Amino acid sequence: IVVEFDTSRYHGHSMSDPGITYRTRDEVASVRAARDPVALVKSWLIDKELATEAEVKGIEKRVRKVVDEAVAKAKAATPPPPGELTRDIYVGKYEHPRMVNVGPGPQGGPA
Repeated sequence: IVVEFDTSRYHGHSMSDPGITYRTRDEVASVRAARDPVALVKSWLIDKELATEAEVKGIEKRVRKVVDEAVAKAKAATPPPPGELTRDIYVGKYEHPRMVNVGPGPQGGPA
């Protein structure tokens, strides 16, 4: 199953860009309220009675734990070699303009 959401970036591009230089706080808040994919999926699950609010909260708690563990592992890891900085940068035309890491990766698996 592939699910694609068209959403908006709610934050700036960097620490020096608060994200409200070219948009008002109200504009960001209204777009977030109307098009936040996480909030939309949560409301669909509950509205369609595919999950209860308690089940959704449980999912969020488990996902947060997985993310927190991954962040801790990444912070503790040795930095990647410099060549990794440019590994997935493409120039010119490429076959799948909306996909990243297209093609076989190590051992024939996904890239």
